[in-house]
Amino acid sequence: MSSSQIAIFCIILIVLFPLHKFVDGQGLAAGNAAKGTCDPVKCPNAKDKEKMCSCCSTLIKGKHRCYATKEICMGWCGKP
Repeated sequence: MSSSQIAIFCIILIVLFPLHKFVDGQGLAAGNAAKGTCDPVKCPNAKDKEKMCSCCSTLIKGKHRCYATKEICMGWCGKP
């Protein structure tokens, strides 16, 4: 290898090194973005239309799941 090829190789390594933090979505706290949170909403299927439930902000099996309490919801959806 010539010295110019080694220099280019070193520059590429220096440029790519910070990107190792982004493997598996871990860079810039992206891991927190993947975790679901629970939002208080009116229960969609309750007899009392004013009853409040906690629903996952992320989809679980293609649906926003709702639970009677925030604690149960956080157990299924993840912590905020």
